[in-house]
Amino acid sequence: MDGIGWIVLWVISIVLGLLALAAPLAAGFVAVLVLSWALIVIGVVHGASAFHRHRARSRAVHLALGFLYVLTGVYLLLAPGAALLSLTLVLAVVFVTAGVLRLLGWWRHRGESGAGWLAFDGGISVILGLWICSGWPHSALWAPGTLLGAILLVNGISGLMFTLALRRSARMRM
Repeated sequence: MDGIGWIVLWVISIVLGLLALAAPLAAGFVAVLVLSWALIVIGVVHGASAFHRHRARSRAVHLALGFLYVLTGVYLLLAPGAALLSLTLVLAVVFVTAGVLRLLGWWRHRGESGAGWLAFDGGISVILGLWICSGWPHSALWAPGTLLGAILLVNGISGLMFTLALRRSARMRM
């Protein structure tokens, strides 16, 4: 993709991030729908791949996994509220776990320059995870969509700035 294509991609990410932040509940449900369909597609592909001649010995396992993915995707489509509640708890656990691991990384590297950033990142992650968990189930109304919006917005802005910097740098070399 050329520079213009990347710029368009990053601007779309920024716009989608702003929309998700403006409507976090809707963004959370959109995330559940995307996840649901992704699981269904992955399950169908996985199940179909079971019939590849190189998989004959493990055909039953591949079919079972494909069925599991499809079944999970369909369940999420049929029960998006329960899926959003579950996703919120998973996010809380991921944030707390990642935060603890980053704090352990900080502890291991505490004498090195810049290690404080690991402690900062770990502490914020643990606090955010505990905040989401302590507000559950009500945090399902805002947490997944808000986090998705923040990720899309930050990735969009940083990607756009990096792409523009690369373009400026390339022009200066000419």
